[in-house]
Amino acid sequence: MENRNLNDPELQLESLFNAYREVCPDPEPSVNFMPEMWSKIEARQNSSTVFNRFAKALVTAALGASVVMGLLSASYNQTAASSEATYLQALTADHVLDMEPLQVERISELEQ
Repeated sequence: MENRNLNDPELQLESLFNAYREVCPDPEPSVNFMPEMWSKIEARQNSSTVFNRFAKALVTAALGASVVMGLLSASYNQTAASSEATYLQALTADHVLDMEPLQVERISELEQ
């Protein structure tokens, strides 16, 4: 019957739980249990390492740089669109004289 007890998974699990209870007893709850727990949680959250502060500063700087670059890009696109129109108009005005021989009236005059 002892061989059956050693091979029974339920009995093995129960003995494991009993051994765990002996090693790690349940803490006795006290009046200060929750305040102490919250103070431990807040202490962990408030403790920041050099790496955490550096990472936060780096993220803030990256966000600021991306906003500035976005604003510069938007203002550049607006000025580029207005200067493109004037540049195209200038090119068109400049090439009107070059294109003049291709006009129908001009060709008819040249044929005569």
